[in-house]
Amino acid sequence: MRTKDNLLIASSVATLSNKNSASVLIISLLVSILSAYCALSGFLDENLYGSVISTGIFKIPFMAGTISQDIVSIVSSVLMLTLIVLYIKHKDFRIMISIIGLLSFYFYGYGTYVISALYTSVYLIYMLIFTLSILGLILGISGFKGNSVNTLYLPNRIRICGISFLSVIILIFMSKWITDLIPYTLSHTVPDFYAIYILDLCIILPLFIVIIYMLVRNMKLASILLGIALLKTSTLILSVTIGSFIASKYGTQDKASMIIIYCLITMISFVLFLFYCLKIKVKDEI
Repeated sequence: MRTKDNLLIASSVATLSNKNSASVLIISLLVSILSAYCALSGFLDENLYGSVISTGIFKIPFMAGTISQDIVSIVSSVLMLTLIVLYIKHKDFRIMISIIGLLSFYFYGYGTYVISALYTSVYLIYMLIFTLSILGLILGISGFKGNSVNTLYLPNRIRICGISFLSVIILIFMSKWITDLIPYTLSHTVPDFYAIYILDLCIILPLFIVIIYMLVRNMKLASILLGIALLKTSTLILSVTIGSFIASKYGTQDKASMIIIYCLITMISFVLFLFYCLKIKVKDEI
């Protein structure tokens, strides 16, 4: 009897494994350290952003989003280090999904810096974080294969909530960003924050459409991708929300309706992610 129990435990552990976990942990550690360094430099070195503002390339109103991202990056770095330690100790696949989800935040956040050409003295580090986060995402997601995916169980109510939430995100931001871009295309001018339009319309929102399709078809990999998407959304929109609240300090102001939307998206995505972590199981745990 004891032998049978041990075999079941061993089988369960095997289904939770990620074959690239060691590489993902190393990349995540590097990303968290480099991100914390860049973010802290933004607070401790007044010339980091000031020198770029003086050139006219980087405008003062952009500072609200930059400072808010630095705040969330510092918090995310601490959380990432904690998750790395927890994963080494427990090897829980939910923790690995959370680590990959945070990597998606770094991918987006530092992708905006790289694409927008925020040429601070640490720009090359921005590029390195961006590159490492892409590599970490690829290795992390592809590391779940075979039984690691097929043994996952996600309740229908969580799946439906995920489909509904991601659909609303697509509807809100795709319509808003396209509407924002049309006047710029007609006048042949470059919009502020153009990196956001590129990342959202060309990468993030299309990926959300793919995840929705996979959830509708009940594809097992979608169970992993949903958690990553929810954590990415909660951390990123948290940064946007903080930026909206401090925007007036830098001479700009978001509409009250958008601030409310940002707050709601942050809270809903965070709550959904918590329920997702509680409810997603492997078949041996059911």
